[in-house]
Amino acid sequence: MVKMLTAYTFEIDDADAAVREIQKQLRNQGGFLKNTVGLLFCYLDFIKLGTAEAICKALPFDTLGCTTLRAAVPGAMGDIVLTLTVLTSDDIEFHAGLSEPLTEDVEGRIIKVYRELAAPLHSPPALIFIITPLLLNLAGDTVVGVLDRESRGIPVFGTGALDADTKIRTPKTIYGGRAYSDRMPVLLFLGNLKPRFFVDSVWKYNIHTQKALITSAEGNRMITVNNIPAAEYIKKIGIITDERLDLLFVFPLAIYTSADALPNLFVIYTINDDGSLTCSANIPSGSTIHIGSPGFGEIINTVKSITDAVKNTKGDAALIFSCFSRSIILTDLEDEMETIRDKLKDTDSPYTISYSGGEICPVYDEKGRMVNQYHNYAIVSCVMGCYPPPPPPRHAIKISGGPQGMRHITE
Repeated sequence: MVKMLTAYTFEIDDADAAVREIQKQLRNQGGFLKNTVGLLFCYLDFIKLGTAEAICKALPFDTLGCTTLRAAVPGAMGDIVLTLTVLTSDDIEFHAGLSEPLTEDVEGRIIKVYRELAAPLHSPPALIFIITPLLLNLAGDTVVGVLDRESRGIPVFGTGALDADTKIRTPKTIYGGRAYSDRMPVLLFLGNLKPRFFVDSVWKYNIHTQKALITSAEGNRMITVNNIPAAEYIKKIGIITDERLDLLFVFPLAIYTSADALPNLFVIYTINDDGSLTCSANIPSGSTIHIGSPGFGEIINTVKSITDAVKNTKGDAALIFSCFSRSIILTDLEDEMETIRDKLKDTDSPYTISYSGGEICPVYDEKGRMVNQYHNYAIVSCVMGCYPPPPPPRHAIKISGGPQGMRHITE
């Protein structure tokens, strides 16, 4: 089993007080078991002021994490907060490491850190947990695809670093108390851990019927749509204006790689000088693009779906990540986290929640097998414990090919 302890502090500019507060909360929840690791999520200024580093150095185990827009654990919720989630176990081992900068040789450096961690293990890990940096050259599905191929399908779950708001500025990953803008912390779980994964997304809500053809793309850069610059296309249909470029994050890009496939939802990171769009995942040239416009009610429905699943699973611990783009639509960030907190307050299972810059979570095929997947505009959860595999879906589904070797679920 995995035991989860949680702690938090709002002491952003008094590192000593923050350390004492975290240590006291952990002591009150009992001691650590044989193997222990920490996951830390915090507001950016906890790094700038040295508070996050002081907390990590005071802990007797490896700690990894990232900056985020908002986080919550039982007892605390907010934006200017630091949360610490401690996973401890007698029979599950935790092996943590850090990649080299992913500004170049992305595939080689991801393979390297995975092999360094996995090589000494006596058996394959049960779970790979990652926290991706937010780099314009780094497509989320590339990261997941590399780990999926290298590990031969071991479940990959994780999140992406965020800044203090929805602008892309200086999000950081964290490893051992140090902050990085370009490195990926990796955590391998070894032992009899059979996690359950849950995903819900806004793909099924308000996807406009108007469609267009992606006529050229390269990696995660969408170059032209209907043979005009991609930026010109999204301005032409009224998605954004020159005065409201912040609306880039509000509307999901629903990209269909085939007529019978479920859409992949992508986030636009930035508009480039040449009129192309840099996106969160690889863009297949020749695919069809639709624009989505989910509302408040649709997002809250996905939250209720995930929390019901987490609550009914009754696991040892739950990690929950929600796409930051959803927060723009909600306007009040408390709506989503309060819904989760209220629905989980009567359970005995501890949890941690954080906004995400890219959700990484397996889905299940028709035989109940896990299939690694990168998501946007989604809410995802990993529930830890020993469970039988989930029943097959009621409707037949199949797996089709996708960009960078990723595998996608289609009906």
